[in-house]
Amino acid sequence: GMGSAPRDVGWLVYFVLLLNGLGVLLPWNMFMTIAPQYYVTYWFTGPNGTSTDYSVQFMATSGLVAQVPNLLVNIVNIFLVIGGSLLLRLYAPLILNCLNVLIVLILVVAVDPSEDAMGWFYIVTLVIVAVLNASNGLYQNTIFGICSDFPPQYTNAVVLGNNVCGIFIALINIACTEIFDNVKTIAIIYFSISLASLVACAVLLVFGTRTPFYKHYIAAGEKARAEQSTEKPSFTQYVECFKSCWVQLFCVFFTFFVSLSLFPSVMVKIPVMMEEGEEWSFFIPEKQYVNLTTFLNFNLFAFLGSLAANFIQFPSERFLWIPVLARVLFIPFFMFMNYSPETRTWAVLLDSPWYFIPAVTLLALSHGYLYSLGMMYTPKVVPPHLSMIAGKASAMCLILGITCACAFVFAIEAMIRS
Repeated sequence: GMGSAPRDVGWLVYFVLLLNGLGVLLPWNMFMTIAPQYYVTYWFTGPNGTSTDYSVQFMATSGLVAQVPNLLVNIVNIFLVIGGSLLLRLYAPLILNCLNVLIVLILVVAVDPSEDAMGWFYIVTLVIVAVLNASNGLYQNTIFGICSDFPPQYTNAVVLGNNVCGIFIALINIACTEIFDNVKTIAIIYFSISLASLVACAVLLVFGTRTPFYKHYIAAGEKARAEQSTEKPSFTQYVECFKSCWVQLFCVFFTFFVSLSLFPSVMVKIPVMMEEGEEWSFFIPEKQYVNLTTFLNFNLFAFLGSLAANFIQFPSERFLWIPVLARVLFIPFFMFMNYSPETRTWAVLLDSPWYFIPAVTLLALSHGYLYSLGMMYTPKVVPPHLSMIAGKASAMCLILGITCACAFVFAIEAMIRS
């Protein structure tokens, strides 16, 4: 043994992991939340509000460009244990992310929309998105790797940080939209908060990793791995792992696939149906409609759903696939709303926000709940020595689900036009 564990004084390490859980998702979530306002409407919409190829494609394309590098990093990370100290693998992507957000910020300040700039700005933005998410893939993977050496509630700190992130951003967005009229100002404030949070993550990491508590658990974890001599897992171990938990992995994959086929790309393109020249009459103000009904609604209820999974675990691992598969019905449900009114050829069957708002809430609750159950069940259904592989595999399936969903959005757009 290594003596009794030191205390986590002032819950510092817990807070550092929580903040990094938030920091992992922050830049990309910030980007997605402001994209409809800043990129689609402010940058890529043509004169007199005409839509361009850029404005129509941006949400779906940026989603795909973001997730493919993230997925590749994760696949590499499962099969190759990426070398270098864990801390280096944490600081490198953090610093790269800070630089990325700084570049976005400089672009927002320095470049104003014009028809000439649209083309290069579109490309540059997508390149930034790809780099940001590749470095994020490594960052997220490393954070989960580090916290697996600590007591279980420390992994939960990261998940909590992940979930709080969306709510935090939606609230910032609502506040900014309320206070400022200028989209450019909102974008500057937005990406500045993003940058400040990442810097805070890095600074707190420096302090957190110097505590006796942190050093004790990391040393214990390294010692255990050395004794077990768990070098690179063999191919047969992977096969054995997938045999035991493929149903759970599918559940994680498919939960994310359904949710992210709809959120946010499809949802932000479902405006309230109004006659020509009709006044806005819905109780939520027009400029806050998307912020409240899509972003805050989804993020808040996904958080509550994942919280519920700590208290109720139903159905059991054998039957989790049933509600997971049933959720596919959400996709046609949203397609029959007023989705993409300027390009759709389908009839609109569900024309009221009173269909849209509860549907988003239900999608989000079931998302948070079923995803948490899938992540909990996956390591449980495999032999103990494979639980680490199972954990990594479920993280990969999560990202695979998001990537396939981002690609599927293009299919949804094609179907609705046919």
